[in-house]
Amino acid sequence: MSKSSVHPELFSKRFNIPESELSRLGVFDPTLNVDTLLFPDPLLLERSEYKEMRDARASFDRYFERVMTLLHGIREEGDMVWRTAFKQLSFPEIKGTCLGYGAASISGRGTGPKMTEQLVRTGRDVVRMGIDDPDLFMAMGLFEENFGPDLIGDMFTNIAFSHIADFNQRIIQKLGIPAQDFSIKLANGTKHSAKFALNMLQPDDDVPVILLPKDILRDLPIATCWAEVQNVASENEEFRDTLNTAVAHLWSKKTLESKSILKNWALSTPSAFGSLLDMLHGHDGKPYDFAADPLGEIVWRKIGEEISKKYPFDIDSPKKIDEKSAVSLVKDILDQFIFLVEKRDLWRELYADQHCLQPRIEKSCQRLFYAMALSYCKAYNLDVTPEADTGRGPVDFKFSSGIRTRILIEIKLSSNTQVVKGFEKQLNIYNDAENPIASYYVVVNVGHLGGKLKKLNALRDKQISAKGSAPELIVVDGLPRQSASKVQ
Repeated sequence: MSKSSVHPELFSKRFNIPESELSRLGVFDPTLNVDTLLFPDPLLLERSEYKEMRDARASFDRYFERVMTLLHGIREEGDMVWRTAFKQLSFPEIKGTCLGYGAASISGRGTGPKMTEQLVRTGRDVVRMGIDDPDLFMAMGLFEENFGPDLIGDMFTNIAFSHIADFNQRIIQKLGIPAQDFSIKLANGTKHSAKFALNMLQPDDDVPVILLPKDILRDLPIATCWAEVQNVASENEEFRDTLNTAVAHLWSKKTLESKSILKNWALSTPSAFGSLLDMLHGHDGKPYDFAADPLGEIVWRKIGEEISKKYPFDIDSPKKIDEKSAVSLVKDILDQFIFLVEKRDLWRELYADQHCLQPRIEKSCQRLFYAMALSYCKAYNLDVTPEADTGRGPVDFKFSSGIRTRILIEIKLSSNTQVVKGFEKQLNIYNDAENPIASYYVVVNVGHLGGKLKKLNALRDKQISAKGSAPELIVVDGLPRQSASKVQ
């Protein structure tokens, strides 16, 4: 198996800890070899159940108050005060939280030199306007290009590291698991010696397992969450009165261009930037809903192994994976996915609420398929790569064995407004780039299919007439139904 096929392994499983115990303690159960797309939000710290996190909020404020003092003292770029501020605003990634955008790994990027320079420049401009709120650096996430939740997470772990270490030491003692000493030096020159559990799935490095409480984690920190801030803005009469029409129109587009215009507006007057800060402080203050798991960040990590044990793949393993056997195996995997969704209640995991009224996002469905496929591919020496980069954009899955044997699968929810366009354009691009021996376009029906299926079949017939072949179209019935069992 290649490195691209990553079998997610939970912290609880590796250390033989009952999931119920972590849940009782309110501790997030990280996947040790794959990042989870959740992030610590500094704006949730003061309401945390845990004293270490509440104390971290005070440290967060004090840290940026010192930075603001430095920014006030800059005379010119590159002077001693500038260099000191630059050092204080450097937040390299600290491996171990297993959160962020690492995809098939736990590696991120931290704040690079260019982003740090931009933080210093913009921060200097803001404090010279008379803004003295430490959360101004969170507000910058709304308008600085490339400033995203990963960087906010890195900011948090760097500044609050001593509190995070205290939290981990207490939790490790309660769990009774082994720990070892780690010495970590931060970019600002601070050194920490602390005990953490060792991430044994990272053999090339001594990487700690950095545990965090659930109540400070969000799917997207407020400082980069346009939709929620827009909702706050709509309820804030003072903000509505100061936000000009052009910015209000661009706000909802969430583009880099709108970020640029928003930045120009925010830096135009102290009152404008103050309005931005008012919105940040008015957010809903809610961590990620782990029970409903609307993004499917949690469910996919444990369901693959459970499925493979409960429903073993009953086929003969081919002695050699050639084109014919690879296509046959992938088709069997697709058939198994259809069987589990339609006949064994896997359809329930497509929905975020117990009444099955609200489908989880498309990415969640794709992860469910990946978790299932991965458990079977492992047994038959076939590689599956999620979001394989073909050079023209990501395809959902690429199955491969060797250099020439490649099979592509695209999975869409019927509720996706781009489901027809995806068949018409995306797979054609992928086929040209990858030259696969087979490709499948899978539509999981969770409602709103309407006339889309008729259009898809017409497009497929047209492509067959023009090219002699087309991706196979597969529709999976994921609509809610009555059943007594559940795959869990």
